[in-house]
Amino acid sequence: MKEIKIGVVSTYPEMSELMTAIAKEMNLDLEVREGVLEEGVSLAHQFEQEGVEVIISRGVTGKKIRKAVSLPVVLIEVTSFDILEALYVAKGMGRKIAFLGHKTKDFSLKFKTIVEILGIEVDCYPYTNINEMDEQVNKILGLDYDAVVSTGLCVYDMAKKSGANAVLVQSGYDAIYGSIKQAAELVQGIRREQERLKRYQAVLETSNDGILIVDEHKRLTFINKAAENLLDVNARTILGRHVSNIREPAVLGVISNGDIGDKEIFKEVGRKHFSIISMPIYLGSKRKGIVTMFQDSDKIQVLEQNLRRQLFKKGLFAKHTFDDIIGTSDAIMDTINRAKKYAAANATVLICGESGTGKELFAQSIHNESERQKGPFVAVNCAALPENLLESELFGYEEGAFTGAKKGGKIGLFEMAHGGTIFLDEIGEMTLPVQARLLRVIQEREIMRLGSDRVLPVDVRIIAATNHELIVAVKEGKFRSDLYHRLEVLNLDIPPLRKRKEDIEILAKHMINEFSLQEKKIVPPLTPAALEKLKKYDWPGNIRELQNVMQKYVLLIEKDRDVAELITKLINEKIKKSYAAPSGDENTINIKIGKMEDMEREIIEYLLSTGASIKEISQITGTSRTTLWRKLKDVDGAIFGGSK
Repeated sequence: MKEIKIGVVSTYPEMSELMTAIAKEMNLDLEVREGVLEEGVSLAHQFEQEGVEVIISRGVTGKKIRKAVSLPVVLIEVTSFDILEALYVAKGMGRKIAFLGHKTKDFSLKFKTIVEILGIEVDCYPYTNINEMDEQVNKILGLDYDAVVSTGLCVYDMAKKSGANAVLVQSGYDAIYGSIKQAAELVQGIRREQERLKRYQAVLETSNDGILIVDEHKRLTFINKAAENLLDVNARTILGRHVSNIREPAVLGVISNGDIGDKEIFKEVGRKHFSIISMPIYLGSKRKGIVTMFQDSDKIQVLEQNLRRQLFKKGLFAKHTFDDIIGTSDAIMDTINRAKKYAAANATVLICGESGTGKELFAQSIHNESERQKGPFVAVNCAALPENLLESELFGYEEGAFTGAKKGGKIGLFEMAHGGTIFLDEIGEMTLPVQARLLRVIQEREIMRLGSDRVLPVDVRIIAATNHELIVAVKEGKFRSDLYHRLEVLNLDIPPLRKRKEDIEILAKHMINEFSLQEKKIVPPLTPAALEKLKKYDWPGNIRELQNVMQKYVLLIEKDRDVAELITKLINEKIKKSYAAPSGDENTINIKIGKMEDMEREIIEYLLSTGASIKEISQITGTSRTTLWRKLKDVDGAIFGGSK
């Protein structure tokens, strides 16, 4: 509180003494000086030059000071108790009393009560301005009053000089204490507001955008450092000037000429191109000016390129964890447990599994379970890119490395994966030359961009995946033996869905819930009969195929439709398509080589799916109906609902 600088322009000695005493009680240091009217205004100007934050005064002197200085001025209000004390003194001077005071501030509702309490008669002379006050003083002095009571010191002095008994309504303890407290609170509020404005101004100053503010009178009131640099102007030479008096063409080119709103415009100013947006400033419902923000278009292009680069890097993350792998079968739980142990290591992992089993799901989960989880996860499908493009994508290239190379070159996926994991899907499709380069990366933990002679160290964990038997490719000379053994440090075999059929129910229900939410459709649950049909099918496409069937189920199921019947139809469609001959020959189908009974079952399943009768199947296969019926015991009721 001692830091607050308060100046007091006192109008009489008693006020000065009381003000000083109360300030001491409040632990405040006040600068108290005495003066009335113009002398008081002069003292206020002195306070202003000395850095005083608020001025306290009273009466007409205080009002004059308020008009003359830019500082806040607290006026000491006259209380009812102050008037009571003054009238009590006047009562002792005679019965004929005149009271001169401000019409609204001094003649409150309590004034009549005060007069009644004292048992006196008082002639009232109210005023609202100085001219009225002078007129009322002349009236009072022209009459014969025993005492003249006034809230203004000048009236008190005039009455004294004319020989009349005069009583000044002095400010008491409560009024002065209240004024000091109000002044201190006012300073604290001003300081908080100034601090807030300084923070806002600091934000505007540190902005990379150029910012200009024009007030409601079309004066330029703010220009930040970025705007000075972009427009090549000095703020001191233009601040405070009316827009019509600004001669700098760059400033005039940016300041809004009526294009106000949230619409961005592009404008050429001198030799520069700016992106400009201007918006009105409102305080409440009143418009108080315009703020204009602008940027150099060249810088915007650089920012956009950097933003795209950063967004691309941010997209290189693994979103799945082991919690996303659905299933409770021993086969899948054993695989998850093994994968979690692999996650704790840093060695290369080779994930093997049929198409649709979730190899990338396991790769992402291993990454998120490992110490590299905060690093990037970069996935690349080796089968989706031709040899030359795959090599440049993996290892990057320097500018001019080949025809069509981007200016400045390109960073490779291994560099992007630095500190994280790179997932090489379908690695069996990688050509021998690219395999050789990959082997070097695994061995040396360093890469060299195409067209470069510099070696860059990389800290990357490699997870590879394939749906082929790589050992067969090694024997055929299509895959390097040394690379195979480097990759198969930690091997992980993902079980196909046909070997974990106990998971089909939980998977199917989960998929139906997801698709029904997406389609915003209420879907009936799978019946036991429908689940049994799902479990009898072998799902050659694994989880991906099950997912497709469940999505079709959600879209096609109707309220009164039989669930098991629809599931049967969807599975039959899958079987028919999977066995259809590529050549279009209706008498030819493709079957998987295996046990004789399994191949026979596949043939019978296909023929049943086409709608053939038992008699027709018997004739086509050369099998007796009795034998065929025996073979159909498992196939017929289990999957096809009793086709005859």
